[in-house]
Amino acid sequence: MPATESLIPLGATWLRLPRFVGDTAMQLPILRLLREQDIGPLVVWGPKAAVGLVADTWFCDAALPDEGKPGPLAMARTLRQYQAARSIHFPKSLRPALAAWLARVPERIGVDESLAGFFNTHSGPFWSAEGPFLQRYHAVLKRRWPDLPPMPYADFDPRVTIARPEQPYLCLMPGSTWPSKAWPREHFREVVLRARREGYAVAVLGSPDEAETCAQVAGQEGLNLCGQTSLKEAAAWLRGSAGVLGNDSGLSHLAAATGAPVLALYGATDPGGSTPWGPRSRALRRPGVPCAPCFKPDCFTPGQPCLRDLGPDQVWTELQALISG
Repeated sequence: MPATESLIPLGATWLRLPRFVGDTAMQLPILRLLREQDIGPLVVWGPKAAVGLVADTWFCDAALPDEGKPGPLAMARTLRQYQAARSIHFPKSLRPALAAWLARVPERIGVDESLAGFFNTHSGPFWSAEGPFLQRYHAVLKRRWPDLPPMPYADFDPRVTIARPEQPYLCLMPGSTWPSKAWPREHFREVVLRARREGYAVAVLGSPDEAETCAQVAGQEGLNLCGQTSLKEAAAWLRGSAGVLGNDSGLSHLAAATGAPVLALYGATDPGGSTPWGPRSRALRRPGVPCAPCFKPDCFTPGQPCLRDLGPDQVWTELQALISG
């Protein structure tokens, strides 16, 4: 559980977590980087689900979940109460930067988006920058610490116990917030059947909103864990797997943060920025589709060729190469 208020250190660095799973997973390498620089106590705060992922782990000294959705004034009161020495806030939102400014936090580190740059002491662009998203965050951090080493992989271990299958298993995550980012269900289903023939167990992970999709993919052959795990438990399943297959989704980023071999499938979005950051992660997309990446939530091209034409045989071959390599 998150630390009680009496256990939150004074004068710490506070890092604001975002609300989406993928964005939160991308903060894990940042937390490892900060921990390895010995900058003093580190407090994470933000939405309850995000904070719950890292509470009681090596990645922070204390964790404080939000009550509801606090505004800048309420957030500023919290920062003042604990005499925050530094605020690091990478959500593309004005609220955390404004709150840190209102609280007169001495160092305020974040991105320029949503006018937040006006309230930061160390700031840089995100959407107009180039390269992987984690490198863009790293560039901002180097404005405060010019001698920072390269961004590490998180190697996140949630240290929770789960009932893993006895045989090697794969994790599949067929859900996505955008329909345009979702590999067809029937393709995922073919991978489940192929994996079972090859001797793997298959665990299907997802949020409660993805229950129908996960049930169709898992069928009778897979273990349907959709909506049944916390983020920490999902991370434990991913970390222990032989391989992971997912869309451009939050759980794919979380899988990479655990160090698992993860193959992420891309259609509407660009893997150049958002390939999951991990030592054994890879993005796969179908080349030569003129409308991709479109960055649109819904596909307007008949047949959605960017993803439907990525066949299960090709994906299985790529996944097996990643696992064996």
